[in-house]
Amino acid sequence: MTGSEINLARALLLIMTWIMIASLVGCAQTGQHRESASNARGDVVAFVKRTMKAAGGDWTALSDGPASSECSTGNDSSGVTFSWDQERTGATDPESLVRAVAKTWKQHDYDVTIKQDTIDDGRPLWSAVTTGQAVESISVNASPRRVSIEVQSACGTGDITDYE
Repeated sequence: MTGSEINLARALLLIMTWIMIASLVGCAQTGQHRESASNARGDVVAFVKRTMKAAGGDWTALSDGPASSECSTGNDSSGVTFSWDQERTGATDPESLVRAVAKTWKQHDYDVTIKQDTIDDGRPLWSAVTTGQAVESISVNASPRRVSIEVQSACGTGDITDYE
């Protein structure tokens, strides 16, 4: 190859890269690029298990497995979203539990918001919340009485009847 052919190849590669980036950004902004419902379900299961491990303790699922619901993928197509909530007995140190979970989420590049509130009986309620990426939203709520995980997957492409 001559020098001008190499420069032309580089320019074409750069143009193709910019086109690919622009199309991916456009899909993300319009909601056209969606994962499959099967992947959304798998993401929920993995994220919940990772969260339970970080929090420690013996957990009880509030359903036999991830519960499915119909959702809209944003382009007038139906899809499937999943939730799989968990609970366990309270924590002796709710703040430490929530901070341990938040640390795990941050290690996986999630932005986390930690909140502290008070239950009606005066005991503390600590919460960690994150959104986006593998799940639409997930929260951990910890008090001396009870700890819960509430999660909702992103809307994946698929048919709800495949998951009922």
